[in-house]
Amino acid sequence: MSSFAGRMKEYPTISLDRFDRENVHARAYFLSHCHKDHMKGLKGPLLKRKLQFSRTVRLYCSFVTKELLLSNPRYRFWEEFIVPLELESPTQISLVDEASGEKEDVVVTLLPAGHCPGSVMFLFEGCHGNVLYTGDFRFSVGDASRIEHLHSGSRVKDIHSVYLDSTFYDPRFYQIPTREVCLNGISELIRNWICQSSYHVVWLNCKAAYGYEYLFTNLGEEFNTQIHVNNLDMFKKMPEILSYVTTDRRTQIHACRHPKDEEFFHGNRLPCGCSAVDGSPLRIISIKPSTMWFGERTKKTNVIIKTGGSSFRACFSFHSSYSEIKDFLSYLRPVNIYPSVIPIGRTLTEVTQM
Repeated sequence: MSSFAGRMKEYPTISLDRFDRENVHARAYFLSHCHKDHMKGLKGPLLKRKLQFSRTVRLYCSFVTKELLLSNPRYRFWEEFIVPLELESPTQISLVDEASGEKEDVVVTLLPAGHCPGSVMFLFEGCHGNVLYTGDFRFSVGDASRIEHLHSGSRVKDIHSVYLDSTFYDPRFYQIPTREVCLNGISELIRNWICQSSYHVVWLNCKAAYGYEYLFTNLGEEFNTQIHVNNLDMFKKMPEILSYVTTDRRTQIHACRHPKDEEFFHGNRLPCGCSAVDGSPLRIISIKPSTMWFGERTKKTNVIIKTGGSSFRACFSFHSSYSEIKDFLSYLRPVNIYPSVIPIGRTLTEVTQM
């Protein structure tokens, strides 16, 4: 459950990943990535009206996030108000009060967050100190030490506050295997299945419209194939992903999705049909990437677990584990830490104390 209302104490005229209520009145908007739980109010009528009458307010994000956002017709009105910023390139932004003309300058740097395509952390540097907003992030142990802009020369910058993705900041999720380990487990399962015949196919039962591109590109490379998806619109300006996906269902690896209102009624049924083009029945296994399910197991398990005759769960996380977050915070040693997410079964007080 998110506990972040969109504002930082240090720079309250900025809104991040929330665009409703008092956030509408911000002097600048920031979007860390294009998952819906970070886009609340982004297409609201109040925000549209604000944009029509403002000369200075803009939405800042990465170039990939801009393309993903504008690929959805409902967000096209943002086109003239988006300012995409290069990664790891400090940029000065003026926060202007249009009524009084009062102005505050901050320097913002976008840092890769490792969560999904286009996802970034925002480092703000200004008269109220250095503040890091992580958005959603997946860092491995040691990753923070390799980010140049978190350092001043050889020392870590003084970080006043971190607004933290604490999704798995809970000892139940102490260790989550790295993406490489999870990918190897998924690849082995797929290889053993699809090598049996051209009618043996795999359905990656992914719950979100995007975010699994790490899987698609690596599996595409590994098996010299393309992954079947429902449509390509969102990837049209991302050639590094586009070459690994297809709308042609004559492939052995699928990530197509059931219509939202029907998805619970199909079990393992392949969304694009259970017969090959020549009418032969397909042999289908489904692989559901999950994290929460694995964290709730009481014993350590493999990264692949069989859950039915032809169903598998694969450990795959978009968020850092408890131990990865501890490493990240121990390295940065910020003065303040504000959890942005409350892990299931916890309270804000418990997470803040931890």
